[in-house]
Amino acid sequence: MIFGHNQKLLQTLDHMLDEALAGTFTAQAYDESLLSKIESKMARFLEQSRLRREHIENEQERMRTLISDISHQTKTPLSNILLYAELLGEEDLTEEQSQLTEQIAASGEKLNFLIHSLVKTSRLESGILKIEPKPGVVSTLIESTISECNALAIAKNITLSATCADVDIQALFDLRWCREALFNVIDNAIKYTPEQGSVTVSLIEYEMFVRIDVVDTGRGIAEEDLPKVFGRFWRAAESAESTGVGIGLYLAREIVMACGGYIKAESQIGEGTTFSIFLSKL
Repeated sequence: MIFGHNQKLLQTLDHMLDEALAGTFTAQAYDESLLSKIESKMARFLEQSRLRREHIENEQERMRTLISDISHQTKTPLSNILLYAELLGEEDLTEEQSQLTEQIAASGEKLNFLIHSLVKTSRLESGILKIEPKPGVVSTLIESTISECNALAIAKNITLSATCADVDIQALFDLRWCREALFNVIDNAIKYTPEQGSVTVSLIEYEMFVRIDVVDTGRGIAEEDLPKVFGRFWRAAESAESTGVGIGLYLAREIVMACGGYIKAESQIGEGTTFSIFLSKL
């Protein structure tokens, strides 16, 4: 008799959970007091969960709207600032005036980059922009990204090279988004590598993953800071003089994770840093 009662209880709970998962759970009138208590608690839990979910969705929508408004409202003023700074730079200015003009232009570019990054990150996190991993040749991703980064390396007198031993290695990734992720990692390596240094991109194949290594000869990252490098807006204390807003590596991690992969960093102070991107194989 006890077994039958317990079996009925379990069947009823199983049915309640199925309805909860399907979003069709409604309150019922059970005779057994235990079932009535569980049913009542389940109803309260689902209602609280629904309210929390709605609150989170409303907050996300407000954030998306705010960022979109900021992007729209700042587009014209920023364009004007950059245009006027460029026009000023063409005038016959004193050395001090030229330096101030360059600072205005640099600050405008940095703010413009920050706003674009925030909008991109917001759209990615909210699902407005979809990442769709597809089979692709990884060396194509590397070579196309290297070509985008060449000018940055040349401007800083840094050697940028790629070694792709097997051009036929394939993995699952979204070419457009992963190009941006890899660009952010290489750009970061170039920023923190001194002149005459080098940044090397290599490709390694494993049984289940393909690994892209970006190795630089920069200053390195302290061990206690390694867990923080992929945080949004995080920058090392000694990086104040370098350009950047601390969002590139965060965005790179989000993109790689959305493709089913992961990214990690290894570093030694004074010996450079290695960022490794792992993409799932076919």
